[in-house]
Amino acid sequence: MRLYIALISDANGYYCHVWGKALSWHQFLNQLEDVGCEVIENQTDDHDDWNDDEIMEDYISIDQLINHPDYVAHK
Repeated sequence: MRLYIALISDANGYYCHVWGKALSWHQFLNQLEDVGCEVIENQTDDHDDWNDDEIMEDYISIDQLINHPDYVAHK
């Protein structure tokens, strides 16, 4: 499993970086789309010099995103 980072938006135009672990970018993309995210860009390579702890501290996980009170999924 690898940690991936995506720039996403929700139905209200809220943008954020979301991290998750998956076997491939395509699998991570599917996870995000399944919870109603519009994926703007794969930003994993932009964080090559970051360790996993730094990413998890600065960005939110999929679970944190879907439980955020302001998150509105695309239908």
